[in-house]
Amino acid sequence: MSEEATEELLHCLRTTFYRKGEIIHQEGKVCKNLFFIESGLAKHFYYHDGNQYVFRFFEEDHFFIATDSFFHDSPAEYSTVALEDTTIIHLEYDDFERLCQRHHSFETFARKFVSIVAYTAISNLKGLLYLDATGRYAKFLREYGHLQQRITLGDTAAFLGISQVSLSRIRSKK
Repeated sequence: MSEEATEELLHCLRTTFYRKGEIIHQEGKVCKNLFFIESGLAKHFYYHDGNQYVFRFFEEDHFFIATDSFFHDSPAEYSTVALEDTTIIHLEYDDFERLCQRHHSFETFARKFVSIVAYTAISNLKGLLYLDATGRYAKFLREYGHLQQRITLGDTAAFLGISQVSLSRIRSKK
């Protein structure tokens, strides 16, 4: 980014600390922030028929948003929770839009960010559609294996869409 865009961006950023288990963004509310994890770990999740489903984990040095909500000013269909004590830097939507309008270099950053979000969503969907539970676990290990000690078995199973018993069976085969 240009020096001018970077300077303006830095004036817009705010830092918030979330304790483990604290909701960062709530389902049913409009997401008005782009988040960046400075330290800690978080997950996107939702409930369906009484079951929790996890569809993404976010660690240090990663951005996240409630995509549908942020770009369409609509209530989010999922929540984000801190899995550890987590420090987040956030940028409000209005500042995001203003920076895009004023600075081509920031707009380029935004386009690349949205491309990564779309690619990741498609990759995750393909994994759910084309892979069995063992294949999804192998994909999980490739993407999040370095976080295994920080993610509970329950969250891992919820991410894979299987029971903890099934996850234990898959893990015992490795």
